[in-house]
Amino acid sequence: MSNIKKTLARKGDSWNESVESPDPVTGHPVRRLTAAGYNEKPTYHTNTAFTADGEFMVFVSGRGDCSALMKAHLSTGRLTQLTEPVRGLVSRTNVHKLGTPRRVPGHGIDGTRVCLAPRARRAVFIQGRSLRTVHLDTLEERTLLEDIGEDWLAGAVSIDPAETEVIVPLIPAHPELKKGLPATHNYIPLFATSGGMRTRYLRIPLPGGTPQDVFVDDGRGSAHCPHCPTDGNLLLIDRDLPPKFWGGGDNGKTNRCWILNLKTQVLTPIVPRNAQRFQVHACWTFDGLHVFYHGWRAEGGWYVGVADRQGRIVHEYDFPEAVGYGHVAADPKRQAIILDGNVTKDMLMWLYWDAEEPRLEPICRHGTEWDSLWHGLHDPHPAADPNGRWIAFNAAHDGRSDVYSLRASRSLFVVPRSKTTNHELRTGIEANDISQFSTGKSIQENAPDVQTEKPQTVVH
Repeated sequence: MSNIKKTLARKGDSWNESVESPDPVTGHPVRRLTAAGYNEKPTYHTNTAFTADGEFMVFVSGRGDCSALMKAHLSTGRLTQLTEPVRGLVSRTNVHKLGTPRRVPGHGIDGTRVCLAPRARRAVFIQGRSLRTVHLDTLEERTLLEDIGEDWLAGAVSIDPAETEVIVPLIPAHPELKKGLPATHNYIPLFATSGGMRTRYLRIPLPGGTPQDVFVDDGRGSAHCPHCPTDGNLLLIDRDLPPKFWGGGDNGKTNRCWILNLKTQVLTPIVPRNAQRFQVHACWTFDGLHVFYHGWRAEGGWYVGVADRQGRIVHEYDFPEAVGYGHVAADPKRQAIILDGNVTKDMLMWLYWDAEEPRLEPICRHGTEWDSLWHGLHDPHPAADPNGRWIAFNAAHDGRSDVYSLRASRSLFVVPRSKTTNHELRTGIEANDISQFSTGKSIQENAPDVQTEKPQTVVH
């Protein structure tokens, strides 16, 4: 393919290096949008990557020693570079939290710290220590916050549904790395033993203006704070406790996911039924009425759950033989959770939650090589566009990562509500026989009235 660019171009340059082919399992047309370097879309959270009309999505491409923000036209695969290349492939946050991979320059742009305002068609992203924004059509670019400060690390950016403000969670920087010294201790054990963890939720007006802390959570870390898609007062936040913080909190005794009401400053916990309460990932549904979550079962395997905005559990499905890591994402047209792991290691699946027993339907095979790249570049992080036409995901192969898009129609196979083992699930997919799927068991009962917590430390 002569159009492949091994290094990044200039802002505004456009090219097409995509290839489309049918998925071997479901027949869905899948387009590989990229063909060089390290590429990463925004997170699995709802309304972070696609324009409102579903025509374009944003992602980050790292080629050579540089990274830049890109947009892709989903129907054709045409790419446009939205920003000038900046040196670095790894965000400052991940350098501090996870270390610097060998021969990989830090302080670039990464896809997990990008969020798109779907109607305004304006992407907001972290670059080094600054918060910036660029318009997808005019390429007009400006700085929202010049410097978050050497003392702080930025988490995933979120834009409210009215598209008037940005909120970003900030946690403390590594005390040695921020001074330019080599780290003598890794981030998690350092803060677990010495204390000092806290999260500031910083609000910045999208048109520009004075930043303001809207909530401070002492003793807890956070990487995510997605807005409810239909209520800008509600955030779905992490509240990560020591000693493991984002790696398991207080060893699963306390739930990770909470809903924060910015107006009342009330926190509502989402407490899984399972004894292991630390949820690994969570996201909002498109209508903002429910939250999807998943986590490791205390007994082994995984659970996948649905809660309402009051924290009551609607469904919690047990998959005792599930061994795959993964994420949960929402679909606007189906009462289904998009999975990229858990029940399989190499497939995107719809898990329908419209009954006591779930149904599983295959979407496509991603086949990512888990744990093959640094800082989660290998994670598929699936997400659907607001109209339910497209699903985008990452996949790592042969030492690099690409971004893919898929037309989200019905697959060639209908998945029944059968109870089988994960071995039969895997065998059925490999034989293109989707008549046997592991569905798991539902825990379907509403929780009693949930106690809410009024935090001690609140910065208005």
